[in-house]
Amino acid sequence: MKKWLSLLLAALMILSLSPAALAEDDTVKIGLMATLTGYPLNGEHMVKGCQMAADEINAAGGVLGKALVLDVQDCSNTTDIGINAMNLMISNGVVGVVGPHYSTQCLAVEPLIGAAHVPMLFGGTSPKLAEIDNPYLFRIRASDTMQAAAAAKYLVEQQGAKNVAILHGSDDFGTGGMQVAAKYFEANGVAFTAQSFNNDDTDVTTQILKCISAGCDSVLIWATEAAYPIVARQMYELGLIVPTITNPSLAVDSCLAQLETEWVDGWYCVTDFLTSNTQEKVQNFIARYTEKYGADESVDLHCAAYYSAVCVLADAINRAGSTDTEAIREALMATDNFEGMVGNMQPNEKGEMIHEIILAQCKDLKVSYIDTIAE
Repeated sequence: MKKWLSLLLAALMILSLSPAALAEDDTVKIGLMATLTGYPLNGEHMVKGCQMAADEINAAGGVLGKALVLDVQDCSNTTDIGINAMNLMISNGVVGVVGPHYSTQCLAVEPLIGAAHVPMLFGGTSPKLAEIDNPYLFRIRASDTMQAAAAAKYLVEQQGAKNVAILHGSDDFGTGGMQVAAKYFEANGVAFTAQSFNNDDTDVTTQILKCISAGCDSVLIWATEAAYPIVARQMYELGLIVPTITNPSLAVDSCLAQLETEWVDGWYCVTDFLTSNTQEKVQNFIARYTEKYGADESVDLHCAAYYSAVCVLADAINRAGSTDTEAIREALMATDNFEGMVGNMQPNEKGEMIHEIILAQCKDLKVSYIDTIAE
């Protein structure tokens, strides 16, 4: 028995020194909440953008001399799955989390990262997220407080809108954008009607007909990508063809692929990222991405925004000189004009890191750059 116990202890010691065990000590793990089901193409692009960032960082020496590794978890498009994914990443010992992309999930999981003291670099744009007292929240896209207000302002100042229809998703994202736009219209004496729908509705004719009956001369749409094929087609079929501006969904390739040219020709959008942006850093990023994943691979907001999130998180870890999550949070708050693909990153007191957006227009199902709007 003694001999057997000695052999067992020796085996356990050997396992503790195995390459796999040593490799764990030589890595820094960050979590990635990606929509691999629900909106799978978006999630795939998130993963590819983040993996490209990790590969480039590791090729340059890693973080703190260690390899940066991703703990990728599917958060689907439901809060329950998102909460389970976040709990799993926290139990796996991640030092930061990138994602999720959608506001409803961000709101669901933020208490978990607050309790665990783990920084979360998220993409949800709902204004509600800025109202939360949680120092571990860092928004890596422009808030709808800026985006929806800019869209509303464009309709009024550049399109002469006097009576606007707001078609919006009924979730936190859609409602938040509607409220920001409505506030702008009210402050500027512009009439409007707001009509909501579920993002997975297959018929929004009732809402569109109400907009037509109200005599609207322009439309502002704020919804997830899933809603656009139905809303755009039925607006066209019912003859609601007026100046229209949308949230960034219109600029996402997976959304454009489901639309017909005549439905959205001439529409405008505010967005974070465009492949037609001629900035050198953007074109270099696109070239590296297509070289890595293939010339046929589309490049969109999801690739660029979360690539930038991994880069700025790695930079903060290096500046912190530690994997202590509180030190990383403090380093993130001290970020000073870090160059990202959706704008340079510098947090305000609410942890909002991006302070510019792009105005663009859709022609022949191609979205082209018009201007950059700074906060």
